[in-house]
Amino acid sequence: MISRAPLPPPPPPQEQGPWPDRAARLAERAQVMVELSRRGLSFGRLVALWLTGALAVVGWAAVGTAIQSFEGGGLGVMTGVVALGLAAVLLIPAAIAVGFWLSRGRVIRERLDAWARFAPEPVTDIRLGAHRRSVVWLLPSVLLCLVGVWVTGRAIVEAGSGGVTGRESATLGETAYALGLGVTLLVTGLLGLVPSVRHQCWSGRLMSSVPVRRGGGAHR
Repeated sequence: MISRAPLPPPPPPQEQGPWPDRAARLAERAQVMVELSRRGLSFGRLVALWLTGALAVVGWAAVGTAIQSFEGGGLGVMTGVVALGLAAVLLIPAAIAVGFWLSRGRVIRERLDAWARFAPEPVTDIRLGAHRRSVVWLLPSVLLCLVGVWVTGRAIVEAGSGGVTGRESATLGETAYALGLGVTLLVTGLLGLVPSVRHQCWSGRLMSSVPVRRGGGAHR
């Protein structure tokens, strides 16, 4: 699902390239940029982001459990310590994974920019836009953002004015979990939303000045 193949390298100096002529150089440039575009918005990267978000959600559940256990006192303190340790085991790797995820995305973006500057001619292959992939990233990311905002807002309201009718005010543990859940959903959604929108804007500017041509094979 997640490609382990190395990314296409950045462009070499033009005078040191292996191309026999300018047409071959531009063809290689277009091919590399389409591949980088595909890798940057791959389904594997999106799933990796979702799995990392799910890991963080479980970690926040452990934080909520730990706080509730500490509030109960007695033997619950031991349960709280265990839950807190579990939260650290889950949340710290999730944060590290997000860092690696962002770093790889930054590398892809830098190489796309480098290849775009490699020659003054725009890329005319419509696959560079990765429109279908962008939609796959965009729609669930928007949904996650909306749900995250709703959950966060509801947690804040319930923490300040009590829960639903007939309930007492939300406990500190419940509030911590709800806030963690909402923020995690919102951040996960934004991390998926931003690359999709940014790529569409970037590729649109790059391709807007010339008629596009369809590359060989199906749009990927």
